[in-house]
Amino acid sequence: MKILHTADWHIGKKLNGRDLMDDQKFVLEQLMKQIKELKPDIIVVAGDLYDRSNPSKEALNMVNHYLYKMNKEMGLPVLMISGNHDSKALLDYGSEWFKASDLYIHTSLDDILEPVMINGHNFYLVPHIDVLEARHHFDNKELRTHHDVYRHIVEQIELDAEVKNVLIGHLFIQDGKQSESERALSIGLSEEVDSEIFDSFDYVLLGHLHHPFAISHDKIFYSGSPLKYSFNEVKQPKGFRWIDTEENTVKFIPLTPVHDIVEYEGSYDDIINEKIDFDDKEAYFKFILSDLRHVKEPMSKIKMIYPNTLELKVTAENHDFNMTTIDMKETGDYDIYASFMEEIGRKPPTAIETELFEQHFGGGNNETD
Repeated sequence: MKILHTADWHIGKKLNGRDLMDDQKFVLEQLMKQIKELKPDIIVVAGDLYDRSNPSKEALNMVNHYLYKMNKEMGLPVLMISGNHDSKALLDYGSEWFKASDLYIHTSLDDILEPVMINGHNFYLVPHIDVLEARHHFDNKELRTHHDVYRHIVEQIELDAEVKNVLIGHLFIQDGKQSESERALSIGLSEEVDSEIFDSFDYVLLGHLHHPFAISHDKIFYSGSPLKYSFNEVKQPKGFRWIDTEENTVKFIPLTPVHDIVEYEGSYDDIINEKIDFDDKEAYFKFILSDLRHVKEPMSKIKMIYPNTLELKVTAENHDFNMTTIDMKETGDYDIYASFMEEIGRKPPTAIETELFEQHFGGGNNETD
């Protein structure tokens, strides 16, 4: 069986206030093209279709549009679970009806022990689980962490050794690489789940971590998000997973965004004078720049060259405060002041600063009395 594994679409996501709907449409169109060319037998969407539990009408329409294309127009079974960003009630609406067209949406713990059976493969759909919710559902006060919860679930699943067993989940595998755009699964509770819990499965296809190589494992795989959703995802590849269970191969296939995300640290003068060669001036930029102390409205000036600049920070400058030794008995007050200003401000006092000094402390280049 050939499986296309995607997750963490986060439709409706904004980056520093910038709406990414057009970017998401662009990359999902690429995904649809890949589906037509690769011809998978099944599509897995491992949670976080939306970025918020109350998505906008535009976000709802976009998700519905692409689910319809995959499931109805292309005639492919789609297996889908809710993530920690999704509304379970929203996704669950119509799920019983959708089963008739092989669109399986699991949002609760009620059905996690019963697999969806397709072409000799048993798929166990385990949505994002809140620890307190699981403790109540299983009436087990010993469930204190996500690790406890998933261990409890796996212990109850009766696997059929004669078929391929695939678990679809939305969780944080121990030692996985996190990104800023991933919301914590819980507050005050351990999120990490030990990978050894899933040793009995043939494949574990996950969502939540946005880096497709968040972990290195023979059986457990993240698809990663289709787009970069924070500036600390700058160097992460983005795309989806392609699994061939007959050949026992798993590949990562990249997708190309309409706008890349770029973080640059350096000099304001270099940026404003276009001394740095960026591949795409339309990228979403975060600049961390020096030499901004006396620049008025630097962001507006930078946006004239790089219109999609979303963040500007000032470089933390490390000054050498080992000032030249001054003989206080031989040096005038103004000279001491001027030396201090040059050391701290990296320039001599202005005419106004000199005038203010004279007004408050008397004469300019006066000698010590």
